[in-house]
Amino acid sequence: MRTYIPGSWEISKERYLELRAFCLQYPQWQTEAASMLGVSGAGVDDMPHGTDPGDPTGRAVERREMLITKISLVERCAAAVEGGVWYQALILNVCRPMSWEVIRDLYPEALKSSDRTRFFRARRAFFNLLDKEQNKSILSGQ
Repeated sequence: MRTYIPGSWEISKERYLELRAFCLQYPQWQTEAASMLGVSGAGVDDMPHGTDPGDPTGRAVERREMLITKISLVERCAAAVEGGVWYQALILNVCRPMSWEVIRDLYPEALKSSDRTRFFRARRAFFNLLDKEQNKSILSGQ
């Protein structure tokens, strides 16, 4: 991991690490949300079940909506950086930890420029935007 240089980021090192861990869950959210598409209610068989009252289908729908909200937050922030020109590269680098070099070699179409510095500026802008958007959603109670 690179050395943290105070002042070069608008967010703290700890907040950056928190956001990075948040983004690394992106593939898991996608998989879980996709697997919940065909969720149906519990079967009624007149047998006693656990003490968990409520609506399991409703809870599954709420869980899927929460996952979709997180996915869309990450995608919206990636799309907003420099008009979305780095979208695919940011998703690959931030959410599926691929280095710039691996993206350059395996997904050259994802990089709109071979300028590594420009990509990492976009990456920093992504994390700054994600921080602001997450704080905004927390303050609004979503």
